[in-house]
Amino acid sequence: MRSIHFLGFFVLGTVAATAAGCGGDDEGVGGQGGAGGAGGATSSSTSSSTSSSVTTSTSSGGDETDQNDSIETAESIEIDGDAVQATLEPVDADQDFYSFTGTKGQALYILTDAKPEEDERDPAYPDLVVSLLDAQGKQIARNDDPPQGGNDSRLITVLPADGDYYLLVEECTSALGQDSCTPAEDIENFDYALGITLLDPAAADDDSLIEDKEPNDEAAQALPLHYEALADETGYYTTFLFGSFESATDVDVYSFTLPEAPAAENGLRATLVTSAPPGAEGSGSTVDVSEIAVFDAADLTTPYAKVDPSKGGSIEVPVKVGEAAEYLVFVKRPQGDVGANDFYILLHNRVAIDGLEAEDLTNNLATTPEGDLSSFGLAGGGIAYVVDGQLADGLTPDADHYAIPVPEGADETWKVSAFCSAQRHGSGLREFTVTLLNGDGTELGEGYTATENETTDLAIAGVDLPASPAEGRLLVKVSAGTPAEDVTSRSYDCTFGYLPAD
Repeated sequence: MRSIHFLGFFVLGTVAATAAGCGGDDEGVGGQGGAGGAGGATSSSTSSSTSSSVTTSTSSGGDETDQNDSIETAESIEIDGDAVQATLEPVDADQDFYSFTGTKGQALYILTDAKPEEDERDPAYPDLVVSLLDAQGKQIARNDDPPQGGNDSRLITVLPADGDYYLLVEECTSALGQDSCTPAEDIENFDYALGITLLDPAAADDDSLIEDKEPNDEAAQALPLHYEALADETGYYTTFLFGSFESATDVDVYSFTLPEAPAAENGLRATLVTSAPPGAEGSGSTVDVSEIAVFDAADLTTPYAKVDPSKGGSIEVPVKVGEAAEYLVFVKRPQGDVGANDFYILLHNRVAIDGLEAEDLTNNLATTPEGDLSSFGLAGGGIAYVVDGQLADGLTPDADHYAIPVPEGADETWKVSAFCSAQRHGSGLREFTVTLLNGDGTELGEGYTATENETTDLAIAGVDLPASPAEGRLLVKVSAGTPAEDVTSRSYDCTFGYLPAD
């Protein structure tokens, strides 16, 4: 028998609303693993103000055959009940089914846990996929990897009707095919845990769950978003906002004012991220969110930031903080009929800016690039540099240049990457472009430049490091085309990094 496993249902975890868009590539630049538990099927959710820890024991698996391989033999699981501990064997083909009874309108957080705390992407543990099926066995929602990172599935959904439901848990290879997944033969531990938590804003004893309440169609009716401080007061739990569209023309309006404490040396970003796309391969919602627009409450003429989440965008922009800095958020749906379950879930938080552009007056030339960027180490011996900047409007287009020193001992077998966001994080910058240059400002050729648009992330992923970088560095040129007239923000955020070859 294995030691007792723990699956903590830390629902509102410090899911610190990912600063997505600047990280998360296979080369490891910009993304860092979350929390978890050693040995698989252990606690990998982060802590919460409303947690209910569940403990069970299970064998290590390998020679046992479960009896829940079909809907007809589904194992019962309770909402807010004990976590189920189970094993996928064979890991690349086993399908485990679970049944529960739910009520129309219930918001559920369905959590799985297989990866260890030390590495939420460890290939020696299953990469789980969880699917929600209706009473007839039709898939209505699914999650592979959650927006906050890692491989342990986290499905947040709202049930469309009273009745019986099923959960299907399987490894990525079984669910999506071997071409989409890490090789199943690398998996050495087959255990996992599964649980369901009810998210009920009306019954919550903290401010981390917010429910859309009509009427809130106009600025004067804005519903305020709240913040629940972590126990150590180093930050705040992610605020979960549950909204719905009551008509084809419904617009929901919210307000927020980011707390000043704890202080952030380089300022804060406000984040508003949809929990998942709609439909059977996402949250199960029958409608998309077509626009999230953020206004400075002092000026409602032009949005400060705006994105279309249906095209992959999210709000992640620098904002003012304190009681005098109020912002309004307008959430819209596309034109069309109201569906059977037109809900949305937004994750909101404040994120500290790690590195801020400091030499805007001089970094517009390759001969005077800005250096001394904020940096952090990467697994495998690499290093990443991060910066949040602005491209100012003017008769002469602004361009920013940064110097990123090549790590000592790096050679042409190393890889260099750049991941940036502007338009897809709500900025008014358009045709946002990053070009990697040699240390003397000369071009490196094809593959060393990338441009963002509304539907495409800006990613230069793992290109070769030049054999002899000039001055022991590379330069990064950041530029853009004509900005949008209907969005005032000119912000961008970037991560640049070096990694040795595998």
